[in-house]
Amino acid sequence: MLFSFYVMAPVYEFSGPVKFTGNKLYNPYANMDPAQWKKYNFQVQSKAWLGITNGRKNSNKLIDSVYTSLGFDHVATSDYQKINYYGKQNPSFIPTYEHGYSLAKIHQVCIDADKVLWTDLLLWQSLSMKQWIIDLLKKDCRIVALAHPSLRNGYSTEDLRYLTNYDMLEVLSGLYISTGQWDAALSSGQLAWILADDDTHDVLHLDETGRKFTMINAPTTGKDEIITRLKAGNCYGVDYYLSEDTTITGKAGKLEQMPFLVRAELDGDTLTVEFSRKSREIDFIGENGTVRKIVNNVRTASYVMQPDDPYIRTKANFFYTYDLYLNPVVRYEGASLRSQKTAVIDADATLRLRIIYFVILLTLAFLFAKWKRKKTAR
Repeated sequence: MLFSFYVMAPVYEFSGPVKFTGNKLYNPYANMDPAQWKKYNFQVQSKAWLGITNGRKNSNKLIDSVYTSLGFDHVATSDYQKINYYGKQNPSFIPTYEHGYSLAKIHQVCIDADKVLWTDLLLWQSLSMKQWIIDLLKKDCRIVALAHPSLRNGYSTEDLRYLTNYDMLEVLSGLYISTGQWDAALSSGQLAWILADDDTHDVLHLDETGRKFTMINAPTTGKDEIITRLKAGNCYGVDYYLSEDTTITGKAGKLEQMPFLVRAELDGDTLTVEFSRKSREIDFIGENGTVRKIVNNVRTASYVMQPDDPYIRTKANFFYTYDLYLNPVVRYEGASLRSQKTAVIDADATLRLRIIYFVILLTLAFLFAKWKRKKTAR
């Protein structure tokens, strides 16, 4: 059965990088209200599949209790290959799961999913195979985020120059920070908004819990409102890395004091960001992760978008405690912003590959039959 997925996987033709161009600038924070930030986590595992998968120490009630104590507006439990329906009666409930059982940890966070996709490739995955899984997932969930791309190099920077049709990239996840992959995707013209998650498997382990999360600007926690804001990029990622917290109450107090984005505005080609308190450093980062400008010890900083900047994203550090990663301001042309990269199934190449598979299977069957005849003759 698992081998059949390899036979079913098509071959794709990729356009390759098509970077953002145009005279228009898309600002994902154009309509934000600084009083409406919501704190979300979309990656935490509970006890599932009789405790076989990692997350066996977490019950649904424990997850809910800990994250509520830490001041989170919502936590979506992303069990492996299973939608957890705990709290489904709440308007904020978003059916979410983590797809993938490949040994290379090539996983995806499926947000607002209708059902679980069981198709996956266990041993290894080519670029076309990765694209195929993304395309299949997009049929049954509104947001597909590529999970922890740095983990075992599941999604390499080279992969992300070609892959498309996904919505978000889990740039911050547990121990992994994947800004290199993010810039590779953005520099290739892929519109990939940031997702930040704890991806914790033990919510009582404070080094894992309340460390990385997504701030979403929305008036309510209603599911459709949140999904709309995520798809528009009206969110940012937080890395809170102070390791001295010993109690949930202590960490909750520090998170309550966390700085936040007050505004990110465009005036012509000038991007201005302002935070609720003074930062140690604000970086404006462009194509291929190149730092274009650094401003120190300020609340407010500006950067003039250059004609050769396909995008500019902002990172703010607050004295070695909080890092805030903002989504990029992106160039575009036409009626709306969208990725120009393409990945389409190459029917001829797919047919040739399947013929090769068929020949290999026939050869193996012939050799096996020949071996059986010799064994019987003895």
